[in-house]
Amino acid sequence: MPDFDLQVAEKLGVDPKEVVAARQAEYIRPTGLRELAEILSTTVKRDEPAKLITFLGMLLAQTEEDQYNIAFQAESSTGKSYIPLELVEYFPEKERREYAGASPTSFFHQMGRWISLQEAVQLTGAHGLFDKDELADKNRKVILVDLEGKILLFMDQPHWMLMEKLRPLLSHDKKLLRYDITDKTGKGGLRTKTVLLRGYSSVVFCIVKSTQEDQERTRLYLLSPETTQEKLSESLNLIVRKEGDRNAFKEWIEENPLRAWLKSRVAAIRNSGIRNVVIPNEDQVLKRFLEGRNYLKPRDQRDLPRLLRLIKAAALLNCLHREKSGPESIIASDDDIEEGFRLYGRVAESNELGLSPESYEVYEKVISPIASGEEGAPRKDIRKRYWEVYHRHLQERRLARDILPSLESAGLITEEPDPNDRRKMRVYCTDASYISADTRAGDEAAPQSSLGKYRRRNSAVHPTQSPNLQAERVTLEELRDLLRELWPGGRLEELEDLIIRYGGRSGDEARSLVNRWVADGRLAQAPEGDWKWI
Repeated sequence: MPDFDLQVAEKLGVDPKEVVAARQAEYIRPTGLRELAEILSTTVKRDEPAKLITFLGMLLAQTEEDQYNIAFQAESSTGKSYIPLELVEYFPEKERREYAGASPTSFFHQMGRWISLQEAVQLTGAHGLFDKDELADKNRKVILVDLEGKILLFMDQPHWMLMEKLRPLLSHDKKLLRYDITDKTGKGGLRTKTVLLRGYSSVVFCIVKSTQEDQERTRLYLLSPETTQEKLSESLNLIVRKEGDRNAFKEWIEENPLRAWLKSRVAAIRNSGIRNVVIPNEDQVLKRFLEGRNYLKPRDQRDLPRLLRLIKAAALLNCLHREKSGPESIIASDDDIEEGFRLYGRVAESNELGLSPESYEVYEKVISPIASGEEGAPRKDIRKRYWEVYHRHLQERRLARDILPSLESAGLITEEPDPNDRRKMRVYCTDASYISADTRAGDEAAPQSSLGKYRRRNSAVHPTQSPNLQAERVTLEELRDLLRELWPGGRLEELEDLIIRYGGRSGDEARSLVNRWVADGRLAQAPEGDWKWI
């Protein structure tokens, strides 16, 4: 209705300008994450943590360097790509880049433009990335890829080589990156091209397979769509409305006042020009993050920034009602800090283990109840339990190649041959709760409840019960079983330290044992450099 404002003004007996002013005030009024979740639920049912973290990540694309990365990991048909595809619709088209797939070189070609080196240096100030001869070459050209303020959405798993090339971008190593790539020429040869990557962007990956690679897991928020009966019921209701009358559903979506309000809100935030958010009392935020963490991990250096960026996103959502600390900066409020901690807490447990919420839920509801005992559980029993909990089949291939490896890499389980039939494998829970909670009152030497069968077989040498393990020489078989549970992989020096600490061996004996296991093929080095048990 083009004359809607005039009709409302006439009925209310006010000037039409007051109606327009009221509309503008409504677009920028204070709001919170609860109301945001209600608006997003028009097309994304349930999935509150996943959709809020994804939307706020996209909102942060306009900031200087506070973007974060997201990966949706779950089984097929759960809506991994649906959620980000729906949420990206609230943002301007010029900011969005969606990929059904991308090879290592096609990504740079599609995103970049071919310009002279001199022009690229002038635009980016990349003098330090080229030597004198390169800068003197007037004919040299480069591909400039400008990712400043962009939202990158990969609807499927990108090529692993592209993932490797994007690692410096995902970890925000530098705002200006140089890549040298090779392309095939028309005559069958190869030629080298230089790519300049400028700026940071919000990146979302929609994948199926859980990654066991720490280099990816620590750089990403790992999210999963819900598969509860309530969520599926609401989703089916939405699908039947959409499929039943597409035109009516599209019209409803376009005219929905809540969605229109949020789009206008995003536009107002973008037009505000806010590029930075300052968090006051940062020492108190750090203290709160460290509560209950007696032992810090290297990945805490990436988990804490993600929490801080959620706080900044909550402040950016209400940027027009926050105190300014500069032309492009605002100060987060106490409410923003609470919102950030509350939202982070809903995914912290699984993410700090390097697991998607789906994988961690399978561990808690399916594996832990039946594999925590002394005998563990065979895979067949795990699949049976999965059916009892979720009322759908779990493929053996997915269990063996996806779920169990990710849980083992997180230190929650270990797999060993069945003592009665070594052709089969049994799963044992190692209880890696020391990563988050159990170390609060625990012994500094080792996890209190993570020694599995070894603890039950020979409690006399359990680290939490024996203060002087140096004097107790356990058998080689027992020591190896213990080390397999304590050390999932890493540097050989770490393994030697564990042998000295828990096996009662000297330093020379520990090195000799490790060298023997390498020679026997019990230990092997993975392509990324870490050593692992075979």
